[in-house]
Amino acid sequence: MSNAAQVVTIALAEVGYKEKATNASLDLATANAGTGNWTKYARDLWNAGYYNGNKNGYAWCDVFVDWVFFKAFGKTEGQLTECQTGTLGAACPYSAGYYKAQGRYDKTPKVGDQVFFQQGGALVHTGIVVGVSGSTITCVEGNASNMVKKTSYSLANTYVAGFGHPKYTEETDDSAGVIEVTANTGAQITVTLGTVQSGSTGAQVKTVQRILYARGIRDNAGKVIAVDGSFGPSTKQAVIKLQKSLFPSASKEWDGVVGAKTWDAMLNKLW
Repeated sequence: MSNAAQVVTIALAEVGYKEKATNASLDLATANAGTGNWTKYARDLWNAGYYNGNKNGYAWCDVFVDWVFFKAFGKTEGQLTECQTGTLGAACPYSAGYYKAQGRYDKTPKVGDQVFFQQGGALVHTGIVVGVSGSTITCVEGNASNMVKKTSYSLANTYVAGFGHPKYTEETDDSAGVIEVTANTGAQITVTLGTVQSGSTGAQVKTVQRILYARGIRDNAGKVIAVDGSFGPSTKQAVIKLQKSLFPSASKEWDGVVGAKTWDAMLNKLW
């Protein structure tokens, strides 16, 4: 699963969550519903050390987006993916400003983008793009009618201000390919995976490394594989070990290169 697909999947799973009247029952989707702006999203990010203060009890659309990236990648990588370089990320103008400062904000939507909405020229709301079909986008938004809600908009709607493009795949080189994610209706996602091997870098390498890490497969020196997006000797050694377990009778597959056959086996047989 690609980085964008992870974000979309996590966001869609939260649809239906209602904000709480008080700081109680935060983990229950519909209990203690009210208009107090209390959510598990702000609580979790406060506990993780996000922002410049506790945002629970405040408007939470941007907090929800940050929480999704936090759940997908952790604090450090999540903030880097969202282009956040400071602690002022809990309000739409600040978040959009981070994307703009890195040249990653425009009017063209992609699945997994952060969408920003405007009123009177001011950015007032945000969400995550989970589908793009022609001139229509589908989004998951926190704090929409006091809940997490899935909605669709025409790109011609002046309420839609623009899109921040998270850093999902740009570090991927030619040998690793580029992850292409499309979604026309909610969670229906197509992911194109390229060959990754020694020297490859980027998001797809991280996906391989996460699988190796989760399975406890180490390099020849017994070291845990770092999830750093760089396909070095340790990653190759661990991939070969994985291939030997996936293809015990096909030594020709033990080459340390993650191509179509190894990708298929890793994603469909490993678990």
